[in-house]
Amino acid sequence: MKFYHPRIKEIYPVYKLHKNLFRIGLQIGITTEIKDDNNKMWNLVNILDGRPFQDILNIMLTKYDDLTEEDITGALELLDNEGVLEEAGEIQDIKERYHSNIYYFSRYLNSFQDSIATQKKIHQSTILLLGLGGGGSNILTLLAGLGPKKIKIVDFDIVEQSNLGRQFLYKENDIGLSKVQIAHREVTKMNSDIEVETHNIRITSVSDLIPLLDDVDITICVIDEPQYDIQRIVNKAIVTKNIPCIFGASQVSRGRVYSVIPYQTGCFDCLNIHYTKIDTLFLEQFHGVRTITKTIPTIAYGPAIFQLTSAIVDETIRLLTQYTEPISLNHQYEINYENGASFTHDSWGRYLDECPTCGTGKEDDWEIFSKYGELKL
Repeated sequence: MKFYHPRIKEIYPVYKLHKNLFRIGLQIGITTEIKDDNNKMWNLVNILDGRPFQDILNIMLTKYDDLTEEDITGALELLDNEGVLEEAGEIQDIKERYHSNIYYFSRYLNSFQDSIATQKKIHQSTILLLGLGGGGSNILTLLAGLGPKKIKIVDFDIVEQSNLGRQFLYKENDIGLSKVQIAHREVTKMNSDIEVETHNIRITSVSDLIPLLDDVDITICVIDEPQYDIQRIVNKAIVTKNIPCIFGASQVSRGRVYSVIPYQTGCFDCLNIHYTKIDTLFLEQFHGVRTITKTIPTIAYGPAIFQLTSAIVDETIRLLTQYTEPISLNHQYEINYENGASFTHDSWGRYLDECPTCGTGKEDDWEIFSKYGELKL
C-alpha cells in the first residue's frame, strides 16, 4: 500500500527495551520487536504520526545522508507487513460510544478511514434476529452496542422464570410478558439510535419468514422451534431472498456457528448432503434423534452461552463489513466451553447439481430430507 500520511497505529505504543532494541505494541504474541543499532528506525517510527510522507522523507534524508527514498519506503513496507502502520484519518460525525469499535477494527486494517467506514457500514445496516432466547437475547445486547440502523426481532414466547439464569435482557418483573416487547424496551434504553421492529410470531413456514427479509442486510438464526425443521425453513427463505445468514446453536458443552451466503457458499441443505456422503451413519443418527421421546431439560449455562453469542455477533460483523476474514464460511466453527478452545470442522461446498435449494437437484433424490418435517412454503 502507498502511504500519504503514514502513522503508527494509535492502538500501539512505541517503547525501548534497551539502547538498540525497541518494541511496537504491548500484546503478547503480536508485538513487533525491532533491533536498531543506529537508531534510524527508532527515529523514523517516532515521526510516523500522520504528517505527509514528503515531510517524513525530508526529515530522514536530512538527518541521515546515507539513506535513500527506497530505504524509507522499504521501512514503511516492513512496518505495514507487521500490521502496525496505517494511513492516518480522523473520526468525524460518529458518536464517541462507537470509537472503541473503530480502534478495534484498526488492528486488522491499514487505513484508519477503512476502520471508520467499517463502523459506518454497521450504522447503515438492517439485521434480522430470529429468536430471543438464551442466544438471541444476549446477541441483541451485543448488537445494541454496535449500533446498526435497524434490528428486526422475532419471537413468539413470553419471559419465564427459567429464562433468567441465562437471558440477561429480562428481569424478574418481566415474567409473563412478551419477549419482543421487553426486548424492544431494553434495546431502546441501551441505544436510542437503533430502530427496533418487533414481530411476535412463530415461524413455521417459509412464507412466514419471506416478508421479514425485505430490506435486510444479514440474518442471525438462533431460533430452535420447530426443532430441526426450522433450519431448513430459514435456509429456504434466505436462499430465496439471497440474504446471508449466520446460524448458531448450543449443545451441552459445545457451541457451533456456521454461515450461508446464498449462491456463494453451500447452504444448509448442502450440509445435509455433505454429511450423507461422508458419514455412513448420518441417516441412522438423524432418524434415531427424531424418535427420541424422553424430555430433555434445558441445558444452558450463562458463561458458556456468552462465548457462543460473542462468536456469532463477531462473525455477523465480519460478514457484514469484511473488516477481517469470516471464520464460518463453508465451515462449522465450534467452541468447546470446557477449555475455551475453538476449531473449524472440515469444509463443505456447494452442491450445485444436487442441492434442491441452492442448486438444481431434487429433494426426492436424498433420503435425509424425508427425515425432516414437510418443508412448508
